[in-house]
Amino acid sequence: MSKPRAYLIDSSIYIFRAWHVFDDSITDIDGNPANAVYGFSEFLYQLIQQKQPEYIACAFDDHQTNSYRCEIFPQYKANRPPAPEELIVQFEYCREFCRAVGIPAFGSNRFEADDIIGTLATRLRNQGFDITIVSADKDLTQLILGDKDAWWDFARGNVLNNKGVEKNWGVKPHQIADLLALSGDKVDNIPGIPGVGYKMASNLLNKFPDIESILGNIEKISEMKFRGSARIQNLVHEHQAILPLNKKLTTIVTDAEFKNHQQDIRWNGINEKILHQLMDVLDASDQRRQRWLQLQPS
Repeated sequence: MSKPRAYLIDSSIYIFRAWHVFDDSITDIDGNPANAVYGFSEFLYQLIQQKQPEYIACAFDDHQTNSYRCEIFPQYKANRPPAPEELIVQFEYCREFCRAVGIPAFGSNRFEADDIIGTLATRLRNQGFDITIVSADKDLTQLILGDKDAWWDFARGNVLNNKGVEKNWGVKPHQIADLLALSGDKVDNIPGIPGVGYKMASNLLNKFPDIESILGNIEKISEMKFRGSARIQNLVHEHQAILPLNKKLTTIVTDAEFKNHQQDIRWNGINEKILHQLMDVLDASDQRRQRWLQLQPS
């Protein structure tokens, strides 16, 4: 008997993508931009139409007023400009859209969407679910632990199971956090070891399975059979102090507490009243409403 499957959506990626791809002439009834919520709702429609999920949830990156990672590394994501005001408003519309179409939506002022997904995935896996994580973020591949779990880059149609993650990144899913700790992550402003990219990091992790093992065997790196091993040993030795903190930053939290974190994520279908109210505000066409009203849980 097959296990139930839960679809856990990294919402921000698809909202930002919609904001860039869909024309900003798309507005709500008051003339404010609505292109991001329009595109995000299209993405959700296509996913539900394709997969008819019984269990589905969206994770959002709320404003981090009490950020777990900034607490331990104040420079975390300090290189990112704040989201434009017109997009912040659309994020709220997107959350309201989830409510209108019956999809549980989660956020936290302390934990990121990755941590929300990690926590939900861990709980659901323990309850006997297979997990599909819908995202284009490589960080989330560290959660693809079960034989039938999947990481799905929806826009590119790229699906990886745990063996696919290993083939793509050169390490097993549970080593992704170690890989990123070594190489750094410019997107999140996490400094890596200079000269150590993904390929070199995977070489090291194929010999020493995690950051802790690397730190315990730095003097053996020069014995490895690749060109420049002595130079890499020196670099790791010189920058070793950053690695434990880096791993804390790159490891997705799997036991986070946030509002309604124990909520059932069964898809219960469309709330017609809320949907019509939101569609009125978004100045949506009757055709768009009807498409959603025809979608119902199987």
